[in-house]
Amino acid sequence: MDEQDQLAEVVDTGDGAESAVEQWEKPLPEPKQKALELLVAGRSVAETAREVGVGRTTMFRWMRSDPHFQAAYNRWQHEAEASCYSRLLALMDKAVDAIDMSLVTGDAKVAMQLLKGMGMVKERPAGPTNAMEVLKRQIVDRQRRSNAMKREAAEVARDEAELGF
Repeated sequence: MDEQDQLAEVVDTGDGAESAVEQWEKPLPEPKQKALELLVAGRSVAETAREVGVGRTTMFRWMRSDPHFQAAYNRWQHEAEASCYSRLLALMDKAVDAIDMSLVTGDAKVAMQLLKGMGMVKERPAGPTNAMEVLKRQIVDRQRRSNAMKREAAEVARDEAELGF
């Protein structure tokens, strides 16, 4: 039984939830921890894979499908966002003055760039930092995609039946 099946059982039945939480919040193994550190430092996926000693496809699998890796990466994103937000708050008065001057002089482009830089325009929140939550979202997303594909297949079948195929 793989991790997703185990989580699905815990989610469905509620049995053993406490031990499952402990299992899901374990530290990353050394290669994954090193990969995370390299990615956070700005290394590319290819460079990170070479340095860690795994293939690029393994790196992409960790990034897309490994709830532990995703949760650790999301925790880093939360920390980075909090740090940036604190720094931006310290610059808020200057930014408001710059926006004011830009608007007074008719330079709305600069004002918009500042707003985007402050995350005021189209902010993308980081994902969950708990591996179990990441996996739950993955399961729900897969179910939604599966249901959408089933609905589309049913629509195609109806259309084909109407057209006599």
